Amino acid sequence: MLVLGRKKHQSVVIGDEITLTVEEICDTSNGKHIFGASVRLGFQTPREIPIYRSELRDERRRKRQSGNSEKRLRPRLADRVDIANAQVRLRIQVPRKVPVCLNGKPTVGVDSDDAPHAEAPKTRSVHRVTCGKDDRIAICNNIMISAIRFHRMAARKAVV
Repeated sequence: MLVLGRKKHQSVVIGDEITLTVEEICDTSNGKHIFGASVRLGFQTPREIPIYRSELRDERRRKRQSGNSEKRLRPRLADRVDIANAQVRLRIQVPRKVPVCLNGKPTVGVDSDDAPHAEAPKTRSVHRVTCGKDDRIAICNNIMISAIRFHRMAARKAVV
């Protein structure tokens, strides 16, 4: 299982045609957005299907085109606080005929508006799925996604 942390508006690209974007992380009790929250998503896929964070995929593409090799910055360490009652709204963009299920029940997708020409057929659909910690999303019966943990960064106390 691959586990990736994502914040609001961050994406994951699965294979070449599936894009998963975190639209919002909110509180289950009142439905309000939780500022500074992130979700840890677990992915179970066959080994031959690549999974990339969208910013990493774009960075690799730029490096290949320019030939530059830059050092990656290490993330800062900070304290994390778990959020008990949270849910995430995901935007899943898939090829039109690919099924997306939440806890075994099919979801309904809408046609995507990303076609380059107005007369071109719409070949992708968008599914908006809201899930909590115990929910499972299945794409094409061989890709499983689950929200493992919700958390936010806490301010560190100064050590004297």
